[in-house]
Amino acid sequence: MAKQSSISIWEFLFGGGLLSVSIIIILIFLGIAAIVFFGQKLYALNRENRVDPYLLKNVNDLLNDGRIQSAVDFCRRDNSPESRSVEKGLNRLGRPISEIANAMETHAQIELNKAEKNITFLATLSGAAPMLGLLGGVLILASTFGTISKTDSVISQNLLAADFYKALAPSAIGLLVGFLSYVFHNILVSKVDYLLMKIQYHTNEFLDIINKPS
Repeated sequence: MAKQSSISIWEFLFGGGLLSVSIIIILIFLGIAAIVFFGQKLYALNRENRVDPYLLKNVNDLLNDGRIQSAVDFCRRDNSPESRSVEKGLNRLGRPISEIANAMETHAQIELNKAEKNITFLATLSGAAPMLGLLGGVLILASTFGTISKTDSVISQNLLAADFYKALAPSAIGLLVGFLSYVFHNILVSKVDYLLMKIQYHTNEFLDIINKPS
C-alpha cells in the first residue's frame, strides 16, 4: 500500500516559488495591518460612544436656572461627540433656531467624518486582497503551464500535481484577508452609524429644549 504524504501549513504557504511567497507575505502584512487598524478604531469608537446618560437633563436644568456658561462647561467636561454638538448649540443661544440647527448639523458632519476616517482602507482591502491572491494564483498557473508545454507528458503530470497547490496558497490567503477586512469594515460602519444616530437624537432633543413654549 502506497504511503500518503501530507503537506504542512508552512510548506503550503511558503513551499512555492518566489512569486507565490512574495504575494503571500504581502497579504499577511496587509492582514496584520487590518487587524491592528480594526482594534485601534474599534477602541476609539467605543470610547466615543460613551456619553453621560443625563447629559440633556443636566443641560436642561442648568438652562432653566439661567446658567448657560455652566451648561457649556458641563459639555466640555463630558467631551463626547454628543456633548460637543450640544455645546455648539449652547454657544449660539439667542440666535434663530434655524442657525443653531445648521451649526449643530455641520458639527455632526464633522464628527461623522472624523469617525469614518480611514475606514475605507478596510473596504478597499476586502476587495483588493482576494484579487491580489487570485492574480498570484493565475500567474503561478501560467508559469506552470508554460513549463509543461516544453516537457513530456509524464513529467508534465508530475509537475502539475507538484505545483498546483502553489497557486492555491495566495488565493486562499487573499480570500481570508478579504473576508476579515469585510467583517471588520461592517462592524466599524455599524459603530459609526450608531454614533451618528446618537448625535442626531441629542441634537433634536436639544432643539426641543430651547424651542419649548415658555
